[in-house]
Amino acid sequence: MIQIKPVIDHHSICNYCTHPVYNSKIIWQGIHVCVHTICEQCNKEYIEDLGVGHATYLPYKVELSGYVLTGDEKAKKWLGEPFRKSLQNPILDSEITFKIKKKNESKKVIILNCIDYLYGHSLLKLLNAQREHEDNHDLALIVVVQKALEWMVPEFVAEVWTVNIPFKHARNYYPSLNEAITNELERFDQVYVSHAYSHPSKFNIENFTGVSCYRHEATAQPRISFIWREDRFWINNYYISKAVQKYPNLGNFTKPILYYQNWKVIRLFKILRKSFPDHVFTVVGLGDTGKFPGWIDDCRVRNFNKDTESLTCQIYSQSQIVIGIHGSNMLIPSAHAGMTLDLMPMDRWGNYAQDILFQEFNNRMASYKYRFVPIGIKIKAVADITKFQMRGYNHFSIQMNEDAIKTKTMELL
Repeated sequence: MIQIKPVIDHHSICNYCTHPVYNSKIIWQGIHVCVHTICEQCNKEYIEDLGVGHATYLPYKVELSGYVLTGDEKAKKWLGEPFRKSLQNPILDSEITFKIKKKNESKKVIILNCIDYLYGHSLLKLLNAQREHEDNHDLALIVVVQKALEWMVPEFVAEVWTVNIPFKHARNYYPSLNEAITNELERFDQVYVSHAYSHPSKFNIENFTGVSCYRHEATAQPRISFIWREDRFWINNYYISKAVQKYPNLGNFTKPILYYQNWKVIRLFKILRKSFPDHVFTVVGLGDTGKFPGWIDDCRVRNFNKDTESLTCQIYSQSQIVIGIHGSNMLIPSAHAGMTLDLMPMDRWGNYAQDILFQEFNNRMASYKYRFVPIGIKIKAVADITKFQMRGYNHFSIQMNEDAIKTKTMELL
């Protein structure tokens, strides 16, 4: 964590004269938690990332006289440049507010900023709440979160600050938000900011959703679930997928693709149904294009709210396996389901496993439970992999944990 009050724990040098800069004030850009710095030698001014979120390993710095950006080249397009442009073009005519829910009062706090332009990024930042709560007993935890994730904030959080910024506008810089947060911080004597790591590992998903993970012995009728989305398709065509991401309102153009996806899901389930006739076959996710036969439980929704999110998590927790296209749509399902099969678009292999919330820390068991295959793989092959993955789990689990089981038995004897 980084202290920002009563002093700002940040050290940097000037880009031009390499003289140390001094910290002027904290800037709450939105996604970025920054510090305004001034060179003691040549008076150059900067806005610099603190080590929060992706800036823990990809920090950026903007020199204010010409809005010159410095930082790692590989993330400039999606992280650095939007940051620079937001500072250069602040949104002055939009009143950003946040709702404050107080549970506990304290003069010493740590703030977890979960604001982001992608749902998955925001969710992953939020999962840092458990580590901060458990590791910093002397500090009250404040979570800054967008409305869509407010329902997942754990009960142990002292204050929840819900901002009215939709994901698609979260890259902007709103001076009114910066002013509002700055004013709120006057209540506290000591303030720290969480690093909000982009891929935390120390969390129990039940603390966030209120829903436990899949337990085979406790599930009367397990599900096999497909995670549906209508902006990333089960097709092996990079150009179509990119076009839809860039132009989300293509309307009738996507209909045939979605009907094809609908057919593929039905075909996959028909094959699996022969091997698992007692399972419930479920389609769950966002959207409603296409129809499914009566034996498939269509649990898709047109929009998510607290009630539909909670119900959907219950379905994930009843799923022996979830199958879906790589993306943030796989985060919560993977955290609740017994196993996953992730269909990987060709351009996403560099983001391998970033959409999975691992609940298994035995290396061999994790490689068995969480699988990744090319999105262009044939339906029959997907069905075969799923079939053997499900059938072999119990035997594989005994094999991989045999030494621990026998050691425990000997201890009891």
